[in-house]
Amino acid sequence: MKQKIIFVGCCVVCFLMGLALMRVWNAHSLAKNKSLTLFSTSVPAAEIADTIDLEMATDPEDLRAVDDPGEPRLATESQLAPIHMPEIEMIISRSGKSYPTEEQEPPAKTAVPLGDVQYNTSPTAQTSEQEAPKSNIVMIAAPVEPLLIKTLEEYKKFKRRARGNYPVANFATENVLVLESASNLPDKVFEIQNVEEKDGKMLVTYRVNVFGLDQKTNTHSAVLIRKRDLPIELKQVL
Repeated sequence: MKQKIIFVGCCVVCFLMGLALMRVWNAHSLAKNKSLTLFSTSVPAAEIADTIDLEMATDPEDLRAVDDPGEPRLATESQLAPIHMPEIEMIISRSGKSYPTEEQEPPAKTAVPLGDVQYNTSPTAQTSEQEAPKSNIVMIAAPVEPLLIKTLEEYKKFKRRARGNYPVANFATENVLVLESASNLPDKVFEIQNVEEKDGKMLVTYRVNVFGLDQKTNTHSAVLIRKRDLPIELKQVL
C-alpha cells in the first residue's frame, strides 16, 4: 500500500514538472518571435538594401546601339534564292512615301494600284505563231472488205461462222453491212463509225481499234442500212 502511494506521488510530480517545462518553452519561443519582429520593423529598408544611382550610369562596353532603319532596303545577304522583279518601279508604303528600287529604271508603264502598294503592269507577252505539234497517233492501214447481206439465208450462213449478238433485220427494207478482215488481223479490229449516201455511193467510215479485243463479244462489226443498190466505198478514220 505504501509503495502504491509513493508511485502515484512520483507520477504526479513528473506531470507537474512536464507542465512547468512546457510553460517555460512557450514563453521562450514567444520572446524570440517578438525580438525578430522588433528588429525587422526598427531597421529602415533604405539602410538594408543597396541604393542604385542611375544618373551616372553608363552603357556596357559590348552594347551596340541599333541604327535607325530609315527607308527600307532590299536584303542582300539572304540565304534564299534572289528574286528579281524588274517590273516593279517603286514601293509605296502606307504613309504614302515612295522608295525607288535598286534595279535600273525600267521604261514607263501604266501603274495598277493594289491596296497600299503600287506595282507596275508587266509587258504584254508577244506570242509568235508556232506550228501545231504533230500528233503521235499513227493510222493503222489494214485491208478490209465489205460484206452486204441481203437475204435471211445469207444472214443465217454468216451467223454459223460468226459469234456474238447481231441486230434483227427486216430484209424487205433493210440489209446488213458487215466488215471482214482481208489479212491476218481478226475481224473485230474493224469498227463501223457511220454509213451515209453521198455522190451516188454508200460511204462507210470505219476505224481500226486493236485495244480491248478480249472484251468484245462480237467477232464482226455489223450495222443495218437501208436497202439500196449502190456501190460501197470504205473510208478509214482515226
